[in-house]
Amino acid sequence: MAAVKEVGLLGTPAEERFDRITRLAQRMFDMPFACLDIVGEKLAWLKSTQGFDGVEALRKDSYCHHTVLESEYCVVTDARLDPRVFDNAFADTWVFYAGVPLRYHGENIGVLCVGDTNPRDFTMDQLIRLCDLAAMAERELDAATLSKSQIDLAQSCDELDMKARIDALTHLWNRDAILELLETERTGAGAKPLAVLMIEVEQYGHINDSLGRQAGDEVLRTVAQRLRASSRPSDVLGRLAGGRFLAVLLDVGLDTALQTGEQIRNSIQKEAIAFEDHQIAVTCGIGGCLSRIDEAAPVLVRRAEDALLRARMAGGTGLSIEP
Repeated sequence: MAAVKEVGLLGTPAEERFDRITRLAQRMFDMPFACLDIVGEKLAWLKSTQGFDGVEALRKDSYCHHTVLESEYCVVTDARLDPRVFDNAFADTWVFYAGVPLRYHGENIGVLCVGDTNPRDFTMDQLIRLCDLAAMAERELDAATLSKSQIDLAQSCDELDMKARIDALTHLWNRDAILELLETERTGAGAKPLAVLMIEVEQYGHINDSLGRQAGDEVLRTVAQRLRASSRPSDVLGRLAGGRFLAVLLDVGLDTALQTGEQIRNSIQKEAIAFEDHQIAVTCGIGGCLSRIDEAAPVLVRRAEDALLRARMAGGTGLSIEP
């Protein structure tokens, strides 16, 4: 548990560096599910997931509870018949499971795993490849990339309350958390200049109305993933409401803010999002501002919103950042 606390990832949002690994695991083994989680005293915190939603599971209900106690790996070929998990609530969904412990400073602190809805075998060659991916994830554990304020916020509450700060759909910080982090970054010791970007998915309401809520949810999930991929790991990312997101870029000037904003905009719009038989073209507008001395977080958000309005008036998919 000391190592889990030291790594500082329990209760934190998804990060692209781990999403890359779980996406690769999902494709490599042709599995519907892949997950990287940090196992705490009470929770398995789902740091990165592919193929299913959720940010946490009670440790006692998680297959990874068994894996984190192993020295090498844990394989469940058919959960419905396995005495370790046959009575688990997920046994009819995660029928097959293969997990490898993640070590940090010699201690097992998490798990990289894949799963299937059907029973299957897992060869020794496949186990070796899963262990190779786990080794890649372990190297990322040693890279301190989240800002201190994000780690401190995650560790400031009890494990069972951590999900209250995370947007369950996008795995970003939720509205209350991102605004709290903005205020902390603005006023904390050693505070440096920052930029606030407000990103709005155009026609999000129309997508919901015409294709249904599930299509809108898939758009938001994908936009969040593309936002993570086009931002620095230290940047603070959150979802405000609906199709609106907020990015707090730390220690930047106008040129870097403009460059990052353009990267985000191009990443979100780069290709259509597949949902069932539809290809959903997504565009976005971005408005932002640079911080000024003694400006409170609500003022910065309001200035970013005003800049977003100017970007929308310029065509809906523009970028406007004021110094």
